[in-house]
Amino acid sequence: MMDNEKMKFSIVICTYNRDQFLERTLESLNDLDYNNFEVIVVNGPSTDNTSLILEKYIDRIKIYNNPLANLSISRNLGIRASQGDVVAFIDDDAIPQPNWLHQIKEIYDLNEIVGGVGGRVYGPGGDHFQFHNGIINIWGEADAKREEPGPFISPKSKNYNILMGVNSTFLKSAMINIGGFDEYYEYYHDESDVCVRLTKAGYPIFHHQEAYVHHEFAKSHIRSSTYKLNWYPIVKNTVYFGIKNSRGIENIFNRVFTPFWVANKRLNEFKLWLRNGDITKEDYKSFKKMWLKGVLRGYWDGFTTNRRINNDLKQKGEFKKFNKKKSADSSIQYVNNDIYEKYGICLLSKSYPPYGNGGVGTYTKVLAEGLVKRGYPVYVITSGLPSYKLSMNGVHLISADKIDSDQGFEFIPETMSVSKTNLEYSMRVSYIVESLMNEGKIKVLETPLWDYEGLVSTRIRSLKTVLRLETPLKVAAEMQRWGWNNDFELSSLLEKELINSCNAVITISNDIKETISRKYNLDWSDKDINLIPLGIEKNSLSNDEIISNSHSNNQITVLFIGRLERRKGVDILLEAAKSICLKYFNVRFILAGDDKIPFTDGETISDLFIKNNPLIADRIIFKGEVSEDEKRKLLISCDIFVAPSRYESFGLVFLEAMQYSKPVVGTNIGGIKEIVNSDDVGLLVEVEDASMLKESLIALIESLNLRLKIGNNGFERFNQNFTSDIMVDKTIKLYDKVIYKK
Repeated sequence: MMDNEKMKFSIVICTYNRDQFLERTLESLNDLDYNNFEVIVVNGPSTDNTSLILEKYIDRIKIYNNPLANLSISRNLGIRASQGDVVAFIDDDAIPQPNWLHQIKEIYDLNEIVGGVGGRVYGPGGDHFQFHNGIINIWGEADAKREEPGPFISPKSKNYNILMGVNSTFLKSAMINIGGFDEYYEYYHDESDVCVRLTKAGYPIFHHQEAYVHHEFAKSHIRSSTYKLNWYPIVKNTVYFGIKNSRGIENIFNRVFTPFWVANKRLNEFKLWLRNGDITKEDYKSFKKMWLKGVLRGYWDGFTTNRRINNDLKQKGEFKKFNKKKSADSSIQYVNNDIYEKYGICLLSKSYPPYGNGGVGTYTKVLAEGLVKRGYPVYVITSGLPSYKLSMNGVHLISADKIDSDQGFEFIPETMSVSKTNLEYSMRVSYIVESLMNEGKIKVLETPLWDYEGLVSTRIRSLKTVLRLETPLKVAAEMQRWGWNNDFELSSLLEKELINSCNAVITISNDIKETISRKYNLDWSDKDINLIPLGIEKNSLSNDEIISNSHSNNQITVLFIGRLERRKGVDILLEAAKSICLKYFNVRFILAGDDKIPFTDGETISDLFIKNNPLIADRIIFKGEVSEDEKRKLLISCDIFVAPSRYESFGLVFLEAMQYSKPVVGTNIGGIKEIVNSDDVGLLVEVEDASMLKESLIALIESLNLRLKIGNNGFERFNQNFTSDIMVDKTIKLYDKVIYKK
């Protein structure tokens, strides 16, 4: 048991052609609140700019090269180079939480004998877990996501606790005793095999219920898309794993036949993907060929070869403690030959993925991470966090929920609960903002209009405030048919006060500026108002990959993403979809989004539709809320995207579809018509016109050429006007203007 930071960690990063991710991971280690650690990077055999990036860190980290594309060899090189008590592995496309090592150390301190410890792993987008409390059986069948910590710490078992490589730490002395990683595993099951062998040797594996790491899950030489993996090593290593780890536990009959039975499950997966249209016949043939080759090689090597363990993992050397410091160019930027300090920025958003969803949270996350990539310190004040403070992808998140406010608004009657709740929240936010301002951490605050979160903060002396417009309360209430009352009237007046109190205003579309001017009787002539459309990050897939991931069979999928509520026009869509499905039997509709919202007489629209339309219920699929990763898969695989909203201040979801070259169908209203500005980039219909919507969808259903033409044109429009880089760069220019009055 060790106290404070006596325990030394050696963080090992094995990298291979991930230069665009590696530096971000290295920079994130500056944010760890543990100090007693060294960093070892094993590079190889990279052919990109990885070596140039590592040169910048040469005086702070240990660098080793591996000429072979074998992860287990790289991991063993890292172990051999380490001088810490514990070797901690993290991937080159991952970001640890600041308290990662402190929490990992808790488990080592609590247990007398420990082989390894790991925590939870967030997937891309940070809105779901890839791994928590994983276990595996002796045949290589894993359960990666379980609610309770794995109980399998006995050496004699058929099930074992495992860790995910991106968030795995091991006692170095234990790794030396078992010979490190079996270098047979070039990829896949390498860390699981180590966990099993450690446990069998008397060194149990434990799960921490936090110790979070955020994993980008970037493409690699093994992984190019959701389905198109190199299945040969995956199948080969699964068979080899079962044969080796069942030795001494199962009889020879089971050791011969069970690995094939397990591998056959993978083959059945391929068949299911083919039936669902997720892969083509050519893909299936290719996957099956890799599968057969993997099965045969796994059997041969499992029964006829020895493990490739490394008995030379001891190496004398110095512990090279990591010197925390940001890159030399992280605090200065040059604009028009003027030197500007990269000042701190505070963003407000009650929701922030994965702890909350919504349009404001989505664009705030994109903006925050874009600003961080450009070297700006960014603080986001939000709600729903598991702790008061945490860091995600370099963004500092602070929870306003954890602040006690001794200044309530008792003078506001309980009948005005919306206004009272929002003002109390705005007051709590202002305490945090003022503290950041007084500590010199920020110079500018950006607030959304919705719920007037930044209203109280506009009173802070010397703080520059920027407001970003989105759908105001008056429009939302009208669309949703909320009854207008005194509470809403006060809230709308407070929205107007926020607009008048800020130093500058960002409008995300011309329409929302005009709508607010009309609804709130505002004259923009005396305001510093700037048009900055929202943007999203470019996807990492090529156009060929997108097309190959789409349905290539005769089935056509029409996708809707959004809350299943009146404002989103979902009732109009279902009216059109019903007619289309009765005529076109190869068409299906997928609706993804919150489907628990009461629509009529307390019933949801999904329940109403399924009950009243049993003949086509199997082709109108209600997915409910989906994660960012699931949403991405739906967008990639659909043929047409549709969202017939009654109003959108912008229409971010259209960009999400256009970035994957999908033809879009929307309504001629709000910000949508500024995104889809011609028939060449998408089709627009009049609001609440189900007949026109049906005709537009049929035109796309009947013409592949039209779908491809509009999809490609839409992608070009997105790429030229609506990327996250464009949004972030324009926002920075506005911040500069507000701060430096240029």
